[in-house]
Amino acid sequence: MQEVRRRLWTSSILAIFAMGVVLLALYQRAPAEAAQVVEDATCLDCHEGLDRTLAMTPHRLASQITGPVTAVTCAGCHGGASAHIEDPSRETVTTPAELSGHDAVTVCSACHVTHVGLDNYGFDAHSIQEMNCAACHKIHGSEPGLLLSDNARFCIACHGDKVTGLMLSSNHPVFQDAVTCLSCHRFAKRADDNLAYERQGVCGACHPEQAGPFQYEHDAVNAYAVEGGGCTECHRPHGSDNDRLLKQPGPQLCRQCHGVPPGHVRNTAHGNAWARYDCVACHTQVHGSFDNALFLDPELPARWGVNCFGANCHSLNR
Repeated sequence: MQEVRRRLWTSSILAIFAMGVVLLALYQRAPAEAAQVVEDATCLDCHEGLDRTLAMTPHRLASQITGPVTAVTCAGCHGGASAHIEDPSRETVTTPAELSGHDAVTVCSACHVTHVGLDNYGFDAHSIQEMNCAACHKIHGSEPGLLLSDNARFCIACHGDKVTGLMLSSNHPVFQDAVTCLSCHRFAKRADDNLAYERQGVCGACHPEQAGPFQYEHDAVNAYAVEGGGCTECHRPHGSDNDRLLKQPGPQLCRQCHGVPPGHVRNTAHGNAWARYDCVACHTQVHGSFDNALFLDPELPARWGVNCFGANCHSLNR
């Protein structure tokens, strides 16, 4: 019995000693591995010239400038650099452009919190489809914002259904390079999910004369409706066969919401003589008015020779 106990005791001591040796080896090896920092110069020995593609961008390498605000290194984006030195194959190094959308954002968001910080990634259509950051950005590139192109034509690769509208007779001049998709669509800002008022803000940046504010506002411009209200109630934002991006030609557009008042047909002022005119011939201030709630042109008497604002007629104070 004593011999058995002695052997058990000896085995336990040996096991504890062996475990201590293993732990000591791991402890001694860990600092060495942690200290294995791969310098940019080591990467550039094989990947010559890639530093020049970063030199004029926010991703310029910290090793090549003095006092960098952010320490950008090759190994900071390309994980597995140490293993890649031992085995220089594609499998041993991480290339963010080849990762899934979520994994790529994990790498990029170490420095870039824009999409994640604004609660955008995970909710918008781009992240739901697991799009990689490289679908829009080229890190080793020179375009502003490191975009694939400065005119944002890369959007068309996924949004081909918008091309038809942009080629119609009345269009937003994307193909003419006067505006880009990003002039209106700021997909890194989840607040753009707001309807009429946010859209008004986007349109008003280029069309301030239509944006107001006005004393008398056109309800269609500001109301929330089935299609979101705002400018898109009357205009097709990408393009239309009608002038001014309108959804319907002439009076048909107005009649989507407004019936023809009886007074426009059966009185001396609005009889057959006026039937051929569009609504906007008189109601010129369709976006809003400082003068009257009917959006009538205050210069109508001078233009038509009819005192529209006389007694028992329209009033500018209405």
